[in-house]
Amino acid sequence: MSLVVRKVAGLATIQDDGRVGFAAQGVPRGGALVRSLAHRANRAVGNADGAACVEIFGKLVVAAEHDVVIATERGDARTLRAGEEIAIDSDGSLRVRYLAIAGGVEAPSYFGSRSTLVVAGIGRALRTGDRIAPSVAPGAPRTLEPFVTSGSIRFIPGPDALGLAPSLAAHVWRIGSASDRTGTRLEGHPLDAPPVTASSPMVCGAIQLPPSGAPIVIGPDGPTTGGYPIVGVLARADRDRFHALPIGAAVRFQVI
Repeated sequence: MSLVVRKVAGLATIQDDGRVGFAAQGVPRGGALVRSLAHRANRAVGNADGAACVEIFGKLVVAAEHDVVIATERGDARTLRAGEEIAIDSDGSLRVRYLAIAGGVEAPSYFGSRSTLVVAGIGRALRTGDRIAPSVAPGAPRTLEPFVTSGSIRFIPGPDALGLAPSLAAHVWRIGSASDRTGTRLEGHPLDAPPVTASSPMVCGAIQLPPSGAPIVIGPDGPTTGGYPIVGVLARADRDRFHALPIGAAVRFQVI
């Protein structure tokens, strides 16, 4: 029931909900950049929310060796017949896309997760000729939660805000082209950066302010410690909406 990778244009990796409890050893949680979108794809084919699936930045073309049920983050489950190809292309409204197969994706498990963590050398990106096979028997499709990208992104002022939280919320920012799974770089009106602080624990969604004054929002593959001041932390409920915004998209923040 496997798929064969015919073409990768960009970055395609295996991701699940990530690995929890290893930050003290310097291993970030990792996992899907936009978990709720990965969950939508998994639910559409009857997988558990946190089952391993394929995360795609760019374009991925796969072909079925045998009949296999697949779905993307759109919830569009279908049976891909033996010999049939499908291309999952970039979506102008989303930064990343997901492909799930019934039964989840089989991949080696490290620290309790099948997620690829390129920055730590755990797993690797998919290449032409790779096979994507299910790991368990599939279940029944489940209800999909709606995914909305519109609206401001809420954040909680951080320990080093020093009055900068209102300034962050006062301007329109754009998702920078240098953004990746480690951090999303914001382009716009530079803020007055306070002095670099002592290294402290870091979490996904933390908004760091480097000397350039251009904020960086830490992603799932981000460092577990950091020395740049933390202006705020994204509200957990809004984190996926933020990370789903495509490169160049405008974003406004709201202090809570």
